[in-house]
Amino acid sequence: MKELCVIFAGGEISPDTLALPEDCYLICADRGLLHAERLGRKPDYIVGDFDSLGYIPSYEGVVIHPVQKDDTDTMLAVKQACARGFREVWIYGALGGRLDHTMANIQALQYLAKHGIRGMLISENNRVTLQTAGTKQQYPRREGWYFSLLSFSERCIGVCISGVEYPLEEAVLSQDFPLGVSNHILSEFAEVSLREGCLLVIESRDSEPNSLHANIMG
Repeated sequence: MKELCVIFAGGEISPDTLALPEDCYLICADRGLLHAERLGRKPDYIVGDFDSLGYIPSYEGVVIHPVQKDDTDTMLAVKQACARGFREVWIYGALGGRLDHTMANIQALQYLAKHGIRGMLISENNRVTLQTAGTKQQYPRREGWYFSLLSFSERCIGVCISGVEYPLEEAVLSQDFPLGVSNHILSEFAEVSLREGCLLVIESRDSEPNSLHANIMG
């Protein structure tokens, strides 16, 4: 069985970001199908109401949902990944567009975590994941990237961070104060552990000046 599931949501994806393993299971949510077609990749599963795509795809096994529904198209894809038993899910095209969709996609990471699945939102300049209580994780150093930890629960207790510019030992992070923003990984890896709570782990870099100007002027 394939261990990694990749989901293409409908947001923008930089071509440089897409380096998919050949053996991953690919789910497209609505307009995310366009990203797969640009890559020449045939999706394993396609789901959505297809209001963003504007037509019903002609692939076999397309699952159509009504526009008026409780789940976003991305959440429908996430639930399918859970149902199929994947242990890791990467989601592209889920950051940088509408803020409400971005927040919903971050909440989808918590849904994955509650099912024992490690999820990650990936864009050109951001990688977002959740780390849950009682775990120890390593995060590789990326040249020019910031490393931020935010409490996604009311409090995160017993937070330990090593291999970074601003280490912590048995710290408490709260949801109402962003203490963990803009750290830097100095070693090959940062190591993060926590005893209680849920950490939002964000790796970010600044946008290129030209692309930022184009976004503002566009």
